[in-house]
Amino acid sequence: MSLRSRLAIATGGIAFIAVGTLAAGAYIIASHELRSQVDASLSARASTIVREINRSFDQPRFPGRMSSPLGPTLLQPEFDAITQVIGINGSVLASLGPSELAVRADELVLAQSTTDGLSLLYNTTVAGSSYRVLTVSLPSGGALQLGRDITDIEDARAGMRTWLIVFGFGGIVMAAAAGWFIARRTSKPIEQLSASAVEIASTQDTSQLINIKASGEVADLVSSFNTMLQALGNSVAQQKQLVQDASHELRTPLTSLRANSELLERPDLPQHTREAIIHDIRAEIDELTALSSELSALASDQRSSEDPVLVDIGETVQEVVERAQRRSGRVVELHSASPAQVMLRPAQFDRAISNLIDNAIKFSPAGGKVDVFIKGTRIEVHDSGPGIAPEDRQFVFDRFYRAAATRAMPGSGLGLAIVKQFADIHRATTFVGASGTGGAMVGLDLAPTTTWGNGAHTVGTK
Repeated sequence: MSLRSRLAIATGGIAFIAVGTLAAGAYIIASHELRSQVDASLSARASTIVREINRSFDQPRFPGRMSSPLGPTLLQPEFDAITQVIGINGSVLASLGPSELAVRADELVLAQSTTDGLSLLYNTTVAGSSYRVLTVSLPSGGALQLGRDITDIEDARAGMRTWLIVFGFGGIVMAAAAGWFIARRTSKPIEQLSASAVEIASTQDTSQLINIKASGEVADLVSSFNTMLQALGNSVAQQKQLVQDASHELRTPLTSLRANSELLERPDLPQHTREAIIHDIRAEIDELTALSSELSALASDQRSSEDPVLVDIGETVQEVVERAQRRSGRVVELHSASPAQVMLRPAQFDRAISNLIDNAIKFSPAGGKVDVFIKGTRIEVHDSGPGIAPEDRQFVFDRFYRAAATRAMPGSGLGLAIVKQFADIHRATTFVGASGTGGAMVGLDLAPTTTWGNGAHTVGTK
């Protein structure tokens, strides 16, 4: 069932409940008011007749049937009713009106009662007409019956009931139609959005944003969908670029491996040359292995692979520094001041810091040292190498980027790209500058909203 059909049915159902409740309430209240007026009229008339009876008769019982014993009291022309006086045995002692009222068993009990002022109200049919009957016990025994023709009131109630049903049904139909119309206007942009999504899925073209006129929540939905398309398009573009860059980077070591393997096939190759070629092949394989690992890290979904936990920055960086010293045999000094605790993915953080330190070790000369500074959430790695030219600093975190002066050095150019990926995932900032010794300063700020520093500020010695 479509959205517009469900909304139309829901609107009609709500209207049915509301209109039905109001119509039933109006009918009940109007009927009660009409009946109350009749009952009040009968009660007032009964009081008048009872007073007249008390004045006109001295006997405690009526001696026999009377044709018109009460004279003008019962003959008032404005009172269109049946008036009867019944004895204690249920016989009609006096009657005036177009017809006689039947005496019911409960009225006979009332006539035989010695208690004055007892009354009984009910509806009955007399000669095909609807009557409202009031029976009142008399002080000296017997009872007074008053009946009023309420056919006109019943007709009015029936007419009111009919009109309430007609207008109520019309209101329900109008409400359902209005709901369907509103749902049609509301669902039209959603249907257009659905059609656009199907088209994008079939064409795989995420560059075309959806342009649909909408307002309110639907406009927010369209905006969110376009944001998702932009993110998806950027992701696809990055994947394509990564594949292209990886193909380009793999071409050189694979070409070198092919050339070296062809050289090894020469039978007259000297032993020392053969050993040098084998050494080069192993180096190329190591480089390919590192490149494969880094490509896998960049291509994988780092958000879903690990959950963030509270990490002590100082402890993790200390472990990475000690590991780097053992592996490289180089001097790496840690300078820590009030390291913070931050919600991070620890394995990814470890890899990012390792890449920063390994990159600094690679570009530092033999005998040079690497300094790591921590202050709060800011981490800086200073090397003692040639530094990074100002015009190259904006590109150092790009994939496969290597400055002209460093292209002859080993490496894939993906180490700092992995650091940038970690920063983007954790909403951190990366920065690059010059160290105090003339080398490069590269780092992370895990709380970019801190006010004590920015990308151009360094916490290490100058």
